[in-house]
Amino acid sequence: MKFFLIPAIMLLVACSSNRVVIHPQVLNKQTITYARGGPQLHSQTILQPELTILDYSYDEMVAALTVTNTTSEPILFSEKNLKVELSRSGDLIPATVYSYEQIVEQASEAGGSTAARVGDTAVGIGVGFIPFGGIAYTVGKLFYSLSSQNNEAHQKRIDSITFSQMNKNYLRKQTLQPGEDYSGIVKIGFEDDLQEGDQIIFQVIENNETEKFNFVCKSLPENN
Repeated sequence: MKFFLIPAIMLLVACSSNRVVIHPQVLNKQTITYARGGPQLHSQTILQPELTILDYSYDEMVAALTVTNTTSEPILFSEKNLKVELSRSGDLIPATVYSYEQIVEQASEAGGSTAARVGDTAVGIGVGFIPFGGIAYTVGKLFYSLSSQNNEAHQKRIDSITFSQMNKNYLRKQTLQPGEDYSGIVKIGFEDDLQEGDQIIFQVIENNETEKFNFVCKSLPENN
């Protein structure tokens, strides 16, 4: 059984000069479910992808993806099957979907102690306990104001989540036999800070079939 349990507070984040909330947009025959306020987008295409944004900062994001092979043949799947773009004022700006090898290199550059950290020790804020499939890990809560957190702190927390799950749960090359499913987390980087009105477009690609998942950035009301 695949599920994500995400506290509602995790959908709030300070970005650039404004705080934005990322909202999912249902396309075609997609469905959306919620677990404690956290949205999960589902599709019934060949891979039956399920996508959840676990955590995000000014210009980085950690997402969780589950795919299932519904065909009668093996399928090779990796981060190369995932494409992410940012749509802003009619322009499509490619985002970086980090490979496992890139994350290993980042962790090595940061040092072994950093790679071993979890969200609470890296950022010094409260953490939520989140089951991911059959795996449990801690993730820092996402509710900030610019006066209490800065861009560097956001990035450290994203890295902490990623590094702590690197060896076991990070998305990497996997052969899916018919009927098998596969889950993994992936880190995504954007060229610029997320802004109100931005649209984040995920594409899960398998041969000639592409499934798109859309999220839009909206401003957080001042009285929240």
